[in-house]
Amino acid sequence: MAVSRLRSDGSLLLLRLAVGGMALLGSLPPLLRAGVPASLPQFGQLLLNLCELLCGMLILLGLWMPLAGGGLAVVLGWPLVRAWLHGAPLLADPAGLFLWLVVVAATLGGAGRWALGRD
Repeated sequence: MAVSRLRSDGSLLLLRLAVGGMALLGSLPPLLRAGVPASLPQFGQLLLNLCELLCGMLILLGLWMPLAGGGLAVVLGWPLVRAWLHGAPLLADPAGLFLWLVVVAATLGGAGRWALGRD
């Protein structure tokens, strides 16, 4: 059964709003309470939070979807990969894995017709 273009674009819009909103809301609290970084790890964390914020805003708007989705997938996937490299089981963080899979699905799906930028 084929999916209509309206349903497909509507689902891509909802997926884009969920992923972009999640990234935006997840990065705002650490950025709001962050001060001037005093060390290199703090500076790195600040850059990751800024990247997550920027990618979330781009995904919400539907601009540069492959680049923004790829950047967000790297930011959200790195803690998972790091944990696996240190011996954590595959499903040690199911919420993080779920978020990463949703970001990858949104990236592969594209921005859809109702976006500022076209894929």
